[in-house]
Amino acid sequence: MSDEIETTFYTADHSRVHVSEWDEGGSWVSLAVRGGSTHVVLTREETQQLIAGLQAILAKEVTA
Repeated sequence: MSDEIETTFYTADHSRVHVSEWDEGGSWVSLAVRGGSTHVVLTREETQQLIAGLQAILAKEVTA
């Protein structure tokens, strides 16, 4: 049994996002949409930059 961390979720528009561990603390990010898919391998530092960017978006107050 592998103890690798993997997460998959589906978005409101039925796209798929998959992330998993990759080589020395980095990550594999895969996006699948109708008609295509892509992936990117991020180093540990790049993964931290992505997380910081997402946290900044979530920290911003939403006004409706």
